[in-house]
Amino acid sequence: DALPICTELVTYDLIKDMLLKSNLMTDTLPCHFTSAFGAGFCTTVIASPVDVVKTRYMNSAPGHYGSAINCALTMFRKEGPLAFYKGFMPSFLRLGSWNVVMFVTYEQLKRAMMQAHVSWGSPH
Repeated sequence: DALPICTELVTYDLIKDMLLKSNLMTDTLPCHFTSAFGAGFCTTVIASPVDVVKTRYMNSAPGHYGSAINCALTMFRKEGPLAFYKGFMPSFLRLGSWNVVMFVTYEQLKRAMMQAHVSWGSPH
């Protein structure tokens, strides 16, 4: 689970930073949505091969593959590189929607907390 989490966090920040620095978007909801959906796509591209190999290895008959590495090599030799992306669309839809919910919520809570902090410090 560390691989998808790291990928989500890093790619969200990279995409958001690129959108802001290039003046394509401002730091608002559309930017957060786009960055989160992009992070979901990048995460799926990075994590899908690991998930597919893990699932295939765990569901195989005992002794069918000598190891997860053997499973991956066998998949590559017999089915080619696209075998590592079986089930890509459902995985992307799951990760993309999760990232949108998580990062949009995070950004909205961050904004609310910053506004509350400013109002706490202002004289009444």
